Amino acid sequence: MEVILGVDVSSQSLDACLQSPKHVKPMFKKVAYTTEGCKKLLTWAARHKVTRCAMEATGGYELLIAQRVMQAGIKLYIANPNRIRHFAKGDGILAKTDKVDAFVIAEFARKSNLPAAFEASPVQIELKQLITRRIELKKSLQAEKCRMRLTTGAILQSHENLIAAINNEVEQINRFIDALETQNPDIAQKIRILCQQKGVGKATAQALVALVPELGRIDRRKIASLIGLAPIANESGKMKGKRFISGGRFEARRCLYMPAWVATQYDPEFESFYQRLVDNGKTPKVAITAVMRKLLVRLNAMMRNHFMQSSKNT
Repeated sequence: MEVILGVDVSSQSLDACLQSPKHVKPMFKKVAYTTEGCKKLLTWAARHKVTRCAMEATGGYELLIAQRVMQAGIKLYIANPNRIRHFAKGDGILAKTDKVDAFVIAEFARKSNLPAAFEASPVQIELKQLITRRIELKKSLQAEKCRMRLTTGAILQSHENLIAAINNEVEQINRFIDALETQNPDIAQKIRILCQQKGVGKATAQALVALVPELGRIDRRKIASLIGLAPIANESGKMKGKRFISGGRFEARRCLYMPAWVATQYDPEFESFYQRLVDNGKTPKVAITAVMRKLLVRLNAMMRNHFMQSSKNT
């Protein structure tokens, strides 16, 4: 049996639960979420020969400890918090404390059929942080533009000043991303491959490489489910409900929206696919969601072919 470590991440501390076949009861450890605290936790994990670690996605807080875990050679799985919470309720665990959460995460990793861990490099993590920051800045930019529409005088000037400052920050982040791409041929190659698809520009390709590092490494059904573009059945007994999409990586899904529309205009295969769905009675919203799924599957296949070719060359 594997030795499993469940880590509950907060901004100030790390609560860990270790499950080992050598110990009847789980073991717990709490450390400060600092470089020194991460080192103490991994020393403890190494002493007990931890082979797999699980933690929740926390909007970026988990990245430091995640990087340290992978550098220590421990397989890592980052889970959707909703999935963890539903697992806890299904297991009858209703209490919620840091210690309980760490136990639940470890139990989830022990009992669930988790997919193979993806080994994200420090460069991959840095790229994701840069892309995430660019997304945040663009959201702030859009919010400021909306607020300034009905303002005048000094307030309008304040909005304009802030918009100019945000634009400068976006340009700076873009320069960082371009520099990282230039210094890492593997990432640059992936971006070039994705840009070969009509509708996919450089910014979209950069976002997909950062937010979906699994592209090309899992099959078409798993990639659609991962991004939240797989149709989910809603049927029980005589009730036949409509299928819908749910969950997944929202930002990755959102960055496929405009490329899907462009593909329906300039790629004959996507154009006929979209038109066929509309002619069959699908609403434009449903049809474009199907196009997004088809586009994602094609990009996944393009990346898979790249990995296969690379392995042959080596």
